[in-house]
Amino acid sequence: MKFNYIKSILLSFSLVALSSCVDDDANYTTSVKPVVSKTSQSATSVMEGETITVSLETNMTYKERMDFKLELVSGGQNADYFVSDADGAEVGATSVDDGFGAFGYKIEFPAYATTHSFNITATRDVLAEATENLVFKLTSTDNGNGLPANGAIMINLEVTNLVSDEVVVVLDFDKTVTYNTIERNIIETDLDDETVGHTTSLCNLADFDLYVGSFYSWASCPEEVSAENAAANPGNTTAPSGPLADGDYPIVADLWGFDLDLDADTNEVLDGDFALPFTLYVNHFGTFNASLDFPSTYFSNNTPSDSGGNGETLLGFLRVVGGDYSLLNANGEVVAAE
Repeated sequence: MKFNYIKSILLSFSLVALSSCVDDDANYTTSVKPVVSKTSQSATSVMEGETITVSLETNMTYKERMDFKLELVSGGQNADYFVSDADGAEVGATSVDDGFGAFGYKIEFPAYATTHSFNITATRDVLAEATENLVFKLTSTDNGNGLPANGAIMINLEVTNLVSDEVVVVLDFDKTVTYNTIERNIIETDLDDETVGHTTSLCNLADFDLYVGSFYSWASCPEEVSAENAAANPGNTTAPSGPLADGDYPIVADLWGFDLDLDADTNEVLDGDFALPFTLYVNHFGTFNASLDFPSTYFSNNTPSDSGGNGETLLGFLRVVGGDYSLLNANGEVVAAE
């Protein structure tokens, strides 16, 4: 009996000690998590180029940043919008690599904040389009922190087509080209010659300029004559500030520069000439869009203007009659008209 009594006492001491150890090391957590909700949306209908602000609030502050993903679920395509923070700085798109899945935007609710806002801007484009009804979904990606009560916040936005007097003419030479060079390491022999293949955008090799009548674009790829581009690149781009007067406006491309950046140390030379393709787009904002392809007007052996050549080529004409636009080719034949 004495043995059993002593054994019972030792067991009691062990349980007390174990209990005390567990209590001292416990890291208590709570199952209650913040819940975020939408408090306002500045507009439900906008024109292309306009912006809405979406405001959020949390029912309790949280010690860490809460992350959300905003994605378009119906009504358009990802190119129809972009997202920025409350200060207007664009928020980068998500990707599979960053753990946020397919295309969307990461919305970051700051630590200890009670409210947060972000902007959605409808993309301003030149296309003639019907009204679009975009539907967005905002979900938590932060282990449920900030998860809306119903699992997601839905945002509906009607986007109407932008129509204006503005003309936009684009020379797009952001085209993939493929060519070969030969590295002639020792000039006296071709036994060590090595053929090297190259695939790159023509933007990396060529510098085209674009002229539309007296207006021009000099310093970008693609080159764009438009009021928006002129405002962003003063001195390098000009454009009409209002409707174009009636008349025919020659459209001219100029191959200003071309450089393959061949390696002199290996005596690198081009192995055969290749074409320098581009596409011409003429747009009357929201009403008229036309294009012409030029797959082989220029070649790599053309001498550009900055090297003493004549890089200019007449591509066609923009004709304006009573505010209506037509695109003519270099022979004066109508390609497209309003």
